[in-house]
Amino acid sequence: MEQPKPSTLLLILAVFACIMMYVLGAGLGAQDRSSKGSNPMSKEERQRLRERFIKPRPVAEEDLKTTGCVLSDGTVRVARGLACRVDIAKAGARVRTVNVEPLSGSQVDVRLEPKGGPAIPASIDGLGERRGLDVPEEGATLSLTCTRGVGNTSECPVKLR
Repeated sequence: MEQPKPSTLLLILAVFACIMMYVLGAGLGAQDRSSKGSNPMSKEERQRLRERFIKPRPVAEEDLKTTGCVLSDGTVRVARGLACRVDIAKAGARVRTVNVEPLSGSQVDVRLEPKGGPAIPASIDGLGERRGLDVPEEGATLSLTCTRGVGNTSECPVKLR
């Protein structure tokens, strides 16, 4: 009888080793922890991680410098028909957010011009509710124009957070 080739012996040994590894794994209690496609983290843990890594931090009040209006306690008073310019300084975070919220039923036109980088300018006409705008690391210029004042006054109070 003829001897088998060495490559045939190696193939048989490899198949035998695979079978033995499977038997040992199943016999020693290997478990499937994949949860059948569901995420093993709870909803609260996912939300906490999302806020920590993805949600941009708000722009600090000390990073805001106004021209044509006064900033006091995070609120800007914009005179009707006049533009208020808010310069947002450069910061270490890649992306920050500035929340623009007209108060007491006022409405403003908002223009956000990012400084440098590949960011796209934003423009919102007649903003009457809170809106978050992303500010790149290099900073931005925010222009606010009062279109509808509060009651009989000719100014629009706008909260910047």
